[in-house]
Amino acid sequence: MNKLYSTIFAALLLAALVWVGCSNNEVAGGVSEETNTIAGVLVDRNGSPVASAVVYCKSVDVDTLVSSDETDSKGEFSLPVKRWGSYGISASVDSQAFYEMVEFKGEDIELKSVTLKETADFKGRVMLRDDSTAAGITVRVPGSSWIAQTDSLGFYKLAGLPVGKTDLLVVPTDLTRFVKVEHEVNVGALAGVNGVDSVMVPLSMEYGLRSWWFFGAVAKDGPVDFVEDSRSWTAGMKLYGNPEYNSTLHFKGASQFGVVEDDRGILDGVTGFAVEVVLQVDRVLDDGASFRKNLVGKLGFGSAEDKDVFSLSVIQGLCGAQKTSFAFFMADGSGDSLSCKNAVVSKNALEFGKRYYLIATWNGKKVSLYENGKKVGETEVSFEKISASEESIFVGKESLEFSMEDLRISVEPLNDADAEIRNKSHEIETPFLGTI
Repeated sequence: MNKLYSTIFAALLLAALVWVGCSNNEVAGGVSEETNTIAGVLVDRNGSPVASAVVYCKSVDVDTLVSSDETDSKGEFSLPVKRWGSYGISASVDSQAFYEMVEFKGEDIELKSVTLKETADFKGRVMLRDDSTAAGITVRVPGSSWIAQTDSLGFYKLAGLPVGKTDLLVVPTDLTRFVKVEHEVNVGALAGVNGVDSVMVPLSMEYGLRSWWFFGAVAKDGPVDFVEDSRSWTAGMKLYGNPEYNSTLHFKGASQFGVVEDDRGILDGVTGFAVEVVLQVDRVLDDGASFRKNLVGKLGFGSAEDKDVFSLSVIQGLCGAQKTSFAFFMADGSGDSLSCKNAVVSKNALEFGKRYYLIATWNGKKVSLYENGKKVGETEVSFEKISASEESIFVGKESLEFSMEDLRISVEPLNDADAEIRNKSHEIETPFLGTI
């Protein structure tokens, strides 16, 4: 019996060894069981090998993961690496430098010849909002020792960078409000006013967020379909007219709509806000020469007591829109109706059947509209604060066929930098769910 057990154990051990031998040697945490190398030959601008130069390999994600090697008489270097991930390879010799990003995936990397370049100092400025800066923001070339921090005016200087295009990583001090951002610069080329490059740090997608309706999760509230506000700020959205849904809500006409009957005053007294939505408009169900049809808005529908606040709409023949276009109308909630005076109209014609990520935003001075990360219109407005309004928030309730995937309302205005990074974060495929 003992001999039988020994035979079985030996067979199992052999199978395990074969399995390990056939694996890619990756273990938990993305660390290889073997040490691989990132190797190459360092040369000067004339192609001659550079001896006795120290070449560094530094992880982009883990500051303590650093290795180095001194080039031999042939300029050759070999850098040990085990953990999978992105690494910066760099070297500085007198007034020349080299930098390159590589992605290690458990196999040796052969860089062959890497060439030192001339160097230059790079000056820049980091902005937090359109009119504010902050000290202590970190600006670095990822995976390298080139690092600086902003002064009280937001200025920084990186010394001795290799000339040419490279990406900088900007890390704000308050990561609950702002996000890290990559920023491409061209070292040695004049940029911006007085040669000073400028970058705006985007807001976190959670900062200022009041309500988020994700239409992939529809429940029942008695006889009526119901979409919960995932941030629990409002009483949620009821759906009338039995609209179709399959991760996206589909509205076909004015009898199908959503309504937040109690928004619990999410916009009362605010001095800025933003509406973000992913949607697709398929067609207008009447063929009038001029119209304005609500997609999402906090508004009544024409009574004298209405206290409208906003409407992101589809319009034609109004406010200078000759073709069907998106528009964002605003009022201050005091009883003034939504009018062209306080509206921004997209400069682009709406494309039916196209999926859009829209941002409509107001910062207390002007309203702006973005389509897929690009600003398509802006208008100054005559009010600076929203009064308390008991109007409901409606989705649809118009003679339109359209679908909507996500709807977010924030009490922080958004700008160009916010629109660009948010559009990139979900690429119009997985809205608002990407990790930044």
